[in-house]
Amino acid sequence: MSIAVSADIKPSRLLLLVTVLACVCVALTGVALAFGMPGSLSWVLRIALAVACVLAAALALVLVLRDRKVIWLHISGTGQIRVVEHLLPSARAKPQVMKAGLAQLLAGSTIWPGMLFLRLRLENGRTRTIPILTDSVSEDTFRALSVACRWLISHNTAKARLLEK
Repeated sequence: MSIAVSADIKPSRLLLLVTVLACVCVALTGVALAFGMPGSLSWVLRIALAVACVLAAALALVLVLRDRKVIWLHISGTGQIRVVEHLLPSARAKPQVMKAGLAQLLAGSTIWPGMLFLRLRLENGRTRTIPILTDSVSEDTFRALSVACRWLISHNTAKARLLEK
């Protein structure tokens, strides 16, 4: 059996929804601090805390929206990982390739039945985490990615043990 798999990973709408809800909660917490908190804090400090919470929520939302990219992930039969990032295509434009290169799956990756968080070390040395939820890919592709990643982690661990001896 080969572990080779290719997947177009679309940004998860479920993850975006959870992030938006978390940002709204942070902003509402800031408003509650400003107007609903009893105590001896001055109004200036309350308003400053509220503005800080709202700005933090807005910044988090902007960063999440900016990083929404389609990712093509290819794992070869030998375990080599190739990552290609595309900008989300607009109604009239074709997807544009932003970055492409080889990657290595790191040990801190999370592989759960309904969610994968793949930590990859890219060619330039940077670490990239790719969230893959069940709404990002088809069910069969998700299962194949999960099996391939488990295989890669087990073989990387076995190689590390051999190098230690």
